[in-house]
Amino acid sequence: MKCKTGGFPIRKHIVLILSVLLVPAMTGCGQSDGLVPLEELPEDYSLEQAKKDGCITHEDGDITQGKERFEEFYDTTKSGKADKVRLADYYSPDDPSGYDPESYEALKAGYPRLYVLDLSFDGEQYTIRWYEDGEEIIRNYPYLLKYEGPAESPDAVYKSYTRYVLTNDDGVTWQELVWGMISSQLGDYIDHMSICTDYVYE
Repeated sequence: MKCKTGGFPIRKHIVLILSVLLVPAMTGCGQSDGLVPLEELPEDYSLEQAKKDGCITHEDGDITQGKERFEEFYDTTKSGKADKVRLADYYSPDDPSGYDPESYEALKAGYPRLYVLDLSFDGEQYTIRWYEDGEEIIRNYPYLLKYEGPAESPDAVYKSYTRYVLTNDDGVTWQELVWGMISSQLGDYIDHMSICTDYVYE
């Protein structure tokens, strides 16, 4: 079981930026009560087990289980009530056609990856926590924002999107976040964490 390093792994993050430019209600993982603590999850914890546990699951950046549960979490916390969920994000290797064979073999060695995170709201702030190399990492944000709209580019493979993002600024737009990611080397990066995405393809 790998650990989360941000909203998306860097490679997938870049793919998302380029594409921009050119959870049923359940118990178990989706509720995060009565579950094995993150620090005690086995190294071989799998996507299949995460689904059995009822995790709010993403596969390659798109939600595949627990959409209604996450919407419930969003509505509950926006009303000021405490709630918590567990997320499982799975990433598979990219299409090899975009890489030379040697580079792809090196890249493929690090995949598939499964990231498991606990997300909670205590009535005042959101806390996202995970383990990386045995070290607990915790980030706090005051806001969970919901962005909806049509695909940003006619070349996008999806028709529309819904994105939920943790931020420190309740007035920031999705376009500003994207620009901040692209121009981060200029110091324009806006601290945020994408935690749930739902793409519509038809």
